Amino acid sequence: HEVRIRNGMLAYAELEKLRAGDRSPELLASFEKNQKDLGYGLLLKKYAPNVVDASEQNIKAAVKDTVPNVTALFFSFRAMVASGFLMLLLFILATWAVAKRNAENKPWLLKYALFALPLPWIAAQTGWYVAEGGRQPWSIGEILPTHLSTSSLSTGDVWGSIIALAAFYTALLIIEMYLMIKFARLGPSSLHTGKYHFEKQ
Repeated sequence: HEVRIRNGMLAYAELEKLRAGDRSPELLASFEKNQKDLGYGLLLKKYAPNVVDASEQNIKAAVKDTVPNVTALFFSFRAMVASGFLMLLLFILATWAVAKRNAENKPWLLKYALFALPLPWIAAQTGWYVAEGGRQPWSIGEILPTHLSTSSLSTGDVWGSIIALAAFYTALLIIEMYLMIKFARLGPSSLHTGKYHFEKQ
């Protein structure tokens, strides 16, 4: 990526000349050649406000930024996939037990279902991290770096949004866990079919 960053520096310098009114054929031809790497040049703005003044150290830092956190992505991806397979296995086992009409005689399956409650959340969160962390440092791939696409909201506005969202989703989580645990404890009797133990007491 170092070559593309250096080409991006050239593209940035050429773009500045074009904005200043230079429309020479040589400049247009050179910009046409380098413009695909302009986004890589913009990675340098994190270290040098004027891209063309970036030092070798700035370039090396920008090169390092082009690779996301591989270790975190490695484990997050595997946690996501493992959660998905565990949910699929639970679905298959539960379908088999219901088809055999003996789900209530399999306490291990009922415990599996109970302990699997957080699996959808784990899969969603790790999947989100894989998607968002894996595309770093880009908001728009190879065009717009994330550090240039940050919100213009104030710090207070951002914190207010985060707190409101966290409170809302925490409330949803509490309600979901309460309902799921409640009906898991009731078991099939919550269906009110008249066939199960707790309905006959």
